[in-house]
Amino acid sequence: MNVRSLEWVASTLAAADDGLLVRSGVGDRGENGWTGAVVDSRADCSGRLFFALRGENVDGHRYVANAFSAGSAAAIIDDESVCPDLESAGIPYFFVEDSARALRELARAYRAQLEVRVIAITGSAGKTTTKEYVRHILKSKYRVFANPGNYNSMIGVPITILETDGDNEYLVSEVGANQPGEVGFLAEMLQPEIGVITNVGDAHVGMFGSVENIAHAKAELLDHIASHGCAVLPRDDAWFEFFSGRTAARTVAFGRSESADFILSNVGPRQDAGGMSLQVNGEELEVGAVGEYNALNACAAFAVGDVCGVEPSRIREALAGVAPMPGRGRVHRAGGVTVVDESYNASPASMSASVKMLGSMEASRRTAVLGDMKELGGHSDDRHRALGECLAEAVVDAVFWLGDEAAPVREGYELAGGRSDFKACKTLDELTTEVVAYVRAGDAVLVKASRSVGLDGFVAVLLDRLESNTEN
Repeated sequence: MNVRSLEWVASTLAAADDGLLVRSGVGDRGENGWTGAVVDSRADCSGRLFFALRGENVDGHRYVANAFSAGSAAAIIDDESVCPDLESAGIPYFFVEDSARALRELARAYRAQLEVRVIAITGSAGKTTTKEYVRHILKSKYRVFANPGNYNSMIGVPITILETDGDNEYLVSEVGANQPGEVGFLAEMLQPEIGVITNVGDAHVGMFGSVENIAHAKAELLDHIASHGCAVLPRDDAWFEFFSGRTAARTVAFGRSESADFILSNVGPRQDAGGMSLQVNGEELEVGAVGEYNALNACAAFAVGDVCGVEPSRIREALAGVAPMPGRGRVHRAGGVTVVDESYNASPASMSASVKMLGSMEASRRTAVLGDMKELGGHSDDRHRALGECLAEAVVDAVFWLGDEAAPVREGYELAGGRSDFKACKTLDELTTEVVAYVRAGDAVLVKASRSVGLDGFVAVLLDRLESNTEN
């Protein structure tokens, strides 16, 4: 049976435990094909299965008709009340007990049919950047598909699997988690041959309770790597020995340690200051992002490329061609000011690393534009206070803060002897006005916060204002 047919979808859902498929409204269209999966009717629905999922604020069942108008092959629904409307409109559908579980079951069954080598990447930070580095390295030699954006969740990973064509040689997928068990669940679904752990930090510590719990959650990936496969692990991490003893697969270590298999060294600014130069096992490399953490991401990706048989010359060319993703270390220049955009997300570990990176930049003045770190739970005050201490120790000339956690940051900053200006702002407009008035040509600006703070919008406005000031 053709796995890309609606007949296969019906058969797979019918075979699932607990009577997942209630009934099929596909009629005589069973041989019709499908090309992938979507959960958003605004995405490219052409030929794809549309899964009507319920969220806190949105019910996908309201958008089935939109998805079908945009070319969806069929809808997977769990609200029986919409069936009559779909039937009268001639929209093929599968009515199931649970649309989210149907997505996962179809992804698991489809993965079992794919003859593809899977690389799964998890870690507290750097997953998306490492995935992009690995994708570019592998596609220099192989046919590769990778999860779009940061599709690394209980929804994103199954969609990634269903979007993978059968002629791909590699599938590269991030694996994220908000609670224990998720990494293991998704890794079991992916059946990876190669697993990568970028690092262990305190991102989402409020959800997991401790860094130890986070490490154990990341280690779930190792339980599902094929025994003939390979685990690529961070040699500098305190949890390295724990990780290496957790898997039956071959282990490969990356990092600055001399005992690593892939040794990172000589990290420094690129001549055009738009990225970094670095060496891995003596190989000269360049990347377009900045920060020691991104150098380690590149080192991990180099290790994966080597394991997969990609020559160093191809790896070098591929890494040099990767454009930093928005909010993940992209460097902008406007009005003579260098702006490092790290606005996509922030954890205590990544925030500290970024602040230290700012302090090492060549600039007349260094300005940190920062905001709250979320999902820290009862650890929030302590982690923000510690960040204030880090800012005091860094070579930073001014700090602008947006969010509710300014008080503990300022407390840590002042107790540690911080002498630079510290300005707490209440709105994005106030922040923009203050920063634009302060910075001048020759300055370097770091922008970083948790995504919900909205500093990505600030970056766009700041660059526009700086350019306007230059023109005027």
